[in-house]
Amino acid sequence: MPAARAARLPVVAEAHAAWPFLLPFGVYVLHTLEELPGFAAWATRHFGPETTGTFAAYHIPLMLLVLACSWQAARSGRSAWVVAATALQWQFAVNALFHLTTWIALGDYSPGAVTAATVSLPATAYYLTWLRRHHHASTRQIAGALIAGTLIAAAAIGFLFL
Repeated sequence: MPAARAARLPVVAEAHAAWPFLLPFGVYVLHTLEELPGFAAWATRHFGPETTGTFAAYHIPLMLLVLACSWQAARSGRSAWVVAATALQWQFAVNALFHLTTWIALGDYSPGAVTAATVSLPATAYYLTWLRRHHHASTRQIAGALIAGTLIAAAAIGFLFL
């Protein structure tokens, strides 16, 4: 095997081992696909005016931001990107609790609740377990990411009341 090819193999193996950093992006895509058809109408009924166009307009750049953070965490493993990806994954768990809680409290299916229960929460549990098991972040970094993710989720939920 040529030396140049042999030198690339560990990088591929490391990239493969870092795939869980891409979970925040995958969760976001699946969750948004569930939300898109009915979330604006549901939010308008329960919180305030929302349109599907506005919903899509702010989710597209956010999706690109989540992709960038996830990709950089997987590619570089740098702590800032890992913390950002972790905060975003945690935000999806808090968002999942919002969907499930409002579905129960309002008695009206909250678009996004199915992926919240079946994708967001299990993916977050897996991600955090994997993160700790493989020592990709310290306890302090994870705590900071959880605080940041909770604040991001609170801001997103608060946006419904504007």
